[in-house]
Amino acid sequence: MQINAPAVFAELTQCHEVYEKALMANDVDTLDALFWNSPHALRFGVTENLHGAEEIRAFRKARPGINLDREIRRLDIMALGDNAGIVNLEFMRPMDGVERHGRQTQFWFRFEEGWRIASAHVSLLPLPKKTAASDPYVDATAAEIGLNIDPVNRAAVTEDLRRTAIIASFLMQFPLDQNVEVASVFRP
Repeated sequence: MQINAPAVFAELTQCHEVYEKALMANDVDTLDALFWNSPHALRFGVTENLHGAEEIRAFRKARPGINLDREIRRLDIMALGDNAGIVNLEFMRPMDGVERHGRQTQFWFRFEEGWRIASAHVSLLPLPKKTAASDPYVDATAAEIGLNIDPVNRAAVTEDLRRTAIIASFLMQFPLDQNVEVASVFRP
């Protein structure tokens, strides 16, 4: 078996380029056509495990076509003989205002109908742990209200904001009667 035979490597590279263009454009028909139309096809995503072409197709159709842009930081293509190959890549993608580092692996196989993705896996690396000294949320909040946070109190302020976020998240689960004034309005 030859690894990275030039002609096969070129075919896989072209398949990757078609896939990437379709992904950025949310071209669901092309993305669907690039996956193996089989109950054995797999796609493990950031938040979903999809088994079979029907589940993959349903996911693609239901996913909103927004926030799909990403910047490929590293691309490795390996042709394994004449009929199989692996495409691995690392990417950066903005999500909710935060740059996220992700990875993608696709196993391609040449079937009678052409190259298709038989198995894919997409994942995001965990965000780095924030420290009290480098929490951008604390900085943004303090700047918004004109508060200068003494470094001695920074950890306590960060913890208070974390607790407030937990409480607010819990309270947001309960609907409010629209006729009830939520808080008194104070006027000077």
